[in-house]
Amino acid sequence: MNHTLLHLIGIAIIGAIGVLCNWYVSRRIIKPLYGTAGLRGYRIFHLALLLILGTLACIANFGGLNNSIALLVWVMYGFMLFYIPKLCYVIISSIDYLRRPRGTWAGHIGFVVAAICAVALIYGAFNRYNIQIKETTITSQRIPSTFDNYRIVQFSDLHLETMYSRRYVQRLVDSINAQQPDVILFTGDMVNRKASELLQYNDILSQLKAADGVFTVMGNHDYGDFVKWESEAAHEANLAQLRTLVSDMGWHLLDNASTYIYRDNDSIAIIGVENWGEPPFQQYGDLAQAYPSLQDDTYKILLSHNSRHWRAEVLPHSNIDLTLSGHTHAMQLTICGFSPAIAHYPEWGGLYKEGNQYLYVNIGVGCTMYPARIGATPEITVITLQSTR
Repeated sequence: MNHTLLHLIGIAIIGAIGVLCNWYVSRRIIKPLYGTAGLRGYRIFHLALLLILGTLACIANFGGLNNSIALLVWVMYGFMLFYIPKLCYVIISSIDYLRRPRGTWAGHIGFVVAAICAVALIYGAFNRYNIQIKETTITSQRIPSTFDNYRIVQFSDLHLETMYSRRYVQRLVDSINAQQPDVILFTGDMVNRKASELLQYNDILSQLKAADGVFTVMGNHDYGDFVKWESEAAHEANLAQLRTLVSDMGWHLLDNASTYIYRDNDSIAIIGVENWGEPPFQQYGDLAQAYPSLQDDTYKILLSHNSRHWRAEVLPHSNIDLTLSGHTHAMQLTICGFSPAIAHYPEWGGLYKEGNQYLYVNIGVGCTMYPARIGATPEITVITLQSTR
């Protein structure tokens, strides 16, 4: 089954959910309050809204998402804003029908929850530019004493196509530089689909400064695999353009490669793997190629876009001290420190430890799929290494 058909089936299913929600709300709320005339007007309005959203989604889909990603993102947001609160109301208020005689308390609760959802979605659209700086400390005997209090700044997942704001990117760069980092590490997804997205931001991103430089790796979006290219040669040219633009900014791209940072006679290793993909994403990462001596005594920091790589390969096959990842975005949704991303990513955000090995998952600074961050604010991470030698 091709992707276009799958997208159309998905649009149809989402539309059907919207129709059912509208039918329920019209019977439960609109008709008792406004009568038959109000019921008719409500149904006509929301049927038209669903048709408009579905049509726009189809336009974006049949355009191959080549020129319509902004449209699709906002269509997704529009649907969520109008129908997720309704769906919450339907699920909660339907409890009333399980009682005899039928009650009303679940309907009241459902209405409050729906209102909270709507406010959260509106707030999240504004919150997507609210940068948060998080600080953490990694302590280890393996850290050379000359690297005591070494400052690392990690950020991730720019998704430049859905950024919409040079001012925000400039503020992001200024915020990173203000931390006076010794090294800056970016953990993938520079662009959303095409290398050309970087052209309007590379002058800003090239302003990033750290004593030991800026290092980056590829994320799943960086390969251009979300675009229907006219040929494989065009696909490869896009990837080559991205690598050239990154290099021209003065960043060091680690494609299954590593480098060392020195202080006097001591050193730490910075290792970078290409995207460690899971289906449907292609597997590009090769940890053994990036750093063959995975059990040596050097203090090692790994950049790997996908946090699932840590448990799958890093923990069982290496003594890598600190792994830095992104990718999850915390699904751009956290409530009281919990994210639904945990359903697929056991380590979805923050610091994790297994034995003497650490993982930090940065929840990113950009958006994808929908232009909002509900609780999961854009993150700059400052990691301080402390030696206990």
